[in-house]
Amino acid sequence: MLGGETLYDIAIDSGMKVAALLWPVTAKSSIQYNMPEIFANRPWQNQIMVSLFNGSPLFQISLNNRFGALRDGIKQPNLDNFTHESLLYTIKEKKPDLILVHYTDLDTMRHHHGFHSKEAIEALKRHDIRLGDIIETLKKNNIYDDSTVIVLGDHSSIDEDKIINLNILLKENGYIKVDALGNIIDYRAIVKTCDGSAYVYVKDMHNKKLVYEIRDLIDNFNKEHKCIETVLTSDEARGLGADPQCAMMLEANRGYYFLDHLEGEIIKNIEPNEAGKVPDITNATHGYSPFKEEYTTVFMATGCGIKKGIAIKKMNLVDEGPTMAKLLGLELKDVDGRVIEEILE
Repeated sequence: MLGGETLYDIAIDSGMKVAALLWPVTAKSSIQYNMPEIFANRPWQNQIMVSLFNGSPLFQISLNNRFGALRDGIKQPNLDNFTHESLLYTIKEKKPDLILVHYTDLDTMRHHHGFHSKEAIEALKRHDIRLGDIIETLKKNNIYDDSTVIVLGDHSSIDEDKIINLNILLKENGYIKVDALGNIIDYRAIVKTCDGSAYVYVKDMHNKKLVYEIRDLIDNFNKEHKCIETVLTSDEARGLGADPQCAMMLEANRGYYFLDHLEGEIIKNIEPNEAGKVPDITNATHGYSPFKEEYTTVFMATGCGIKKGIAIKKMNLVDEGPTMAKLLGLELKDVDGRVIEEILE
């Protein structure tokens, strides 16, 4: 849930025209040309109605009529091919002041095949071609000289080949109760995955004895399996901006990630060809602590308002919003990040 004003909100409030293509957390926003990233996750829903209801109906219908044949569900690179053609059309026909587009080709290939896989390298090459198309479209429409192009990632990923299913451990020790069909009917403690990390919740946070019991159970399990790098207390997790309602937060070692499964092995070895075919199984994932070594993403900028040849020594994801706002002549207030002044003309 967004707790403050967004870049697109302040742009619209200042009279700008905004477009967003599969940009996260834009459902039901005031964006004028919006195809939000949102999924039909209820049995009575379908993707078409969910997308239309939460975005710009006529805009989305137009894009689907023109480019829908490129898409095959969420399969890649098909989805990004559809998104890309939709973007080029939007640039030419709508000429927004701010465009936000979310490509997932590379992320999907890394999840399915690994961070340095040949499939991931091919996805990077496709992204390079897409970036060239964007620049060429801006030039053909005589808006390149007035445009700033920014390429960024919201996370990296780390290769893994083992899954940690701590809910099985909790169930085996009586902290989770299930019915004959395996559905949870009650719990005293439960784990919720964040992929590379996980939350541990207890039903009664005031029961410190229970919290200590769960901590001891996890610590003893980890002494044998050495799959967890760090265990944070509730206060430590809160201090990092995590859910203050958790009893503790766990950080997986490299090579591991968490799932919520209640059946099977507590530590599952991922078999060849499972990733991308079996639900929730991947060969690389994210959700790890941002303090992990060699776990950074990309930020590149060129065009109007950007100095040439500048290498940013250090920055954080929260610096991106304030910097982009300044490039638009606006200001995001009450933010954690800074404007990256060293790259601005």
